[in-house]
Amino acid sequence: MPEYVPLAFGLEAFFPPMALTANQLRELYNRLADPCRFPEYKQLGEGQGARLAENKNRHFTIGPDRLIYRDDFTQAAYPTFEEDVDQILSVTRDVFHIPVLIHSKVLIRFLMPAPGQRNSVEFINNTLIQQAQPYLDQFGRPLSGVGFRLVFPPTQEQHSTFHLRIEPYYRDLKMFFVENSAQFFDPVVNFSDIHKHLKDAYNFLNEKTGAFILSLSTSDSSE
Repeated sequence: MPEYVPLAFGLEAFFPPMALTANQLRELYNRLADPCRFPEYKQLGEGQGARLAENKNRHFTIGPDRLIYRDDFTQAAYPTFEEDVDQILSVTRDVFHIPVLIHSKVLIRFLMPAPGQRNSVEFINNTLIQQAQPYLDQFGRPLSGVGFRLVFPPTQEQHSTFHLRIEPYYRDLKMFFVENSAQFFDPVVNFSDIHKHLKDAYNFLNEKTGAFILSLSTSDSSE
């Protein structure tokens, strides 16, 4: 399996609408600032919640009906993301007495080295786009970007949707950008159960995507 480079982690969780007082928001910040490394605090508009941040790329926002945690362009490993989520959910539930998470979204983004000697654009062109090239000519313009998206809907056994993106990473064409934007529809009452959602989204990307891309390389006869 390829070595992945973490790029971004995120969680968005929805709960029943509730009022957020200034005292509660300040308590939330005081309890999360040190363990979650959030030196910045900003209260949003009246009744709209607050934003805790380390910088513009890593922040936690609490609103009247949802919480959002994002770590973009991260250098952190996935276990650190899990630890931060655990702290955030534990303290947030304790402060606001949130009874249930109704719906959750998980975002996992990695960079993956392109197999072989080609860059990621050439790899996709040779494995997927080449057969479509005669049909693309009807647009009458050159193609400068390629990629694809796969959507895996819920099943009777798995109550989740996975949106998988595989694209060249245009800052470094030796890399693929791979993303799983996942939605989970089962309510979460025991907040520690959110870890199953995180792991499901992470493992799908970590275990499936690289194998899929590598399997395409067998069809690239010009390697």
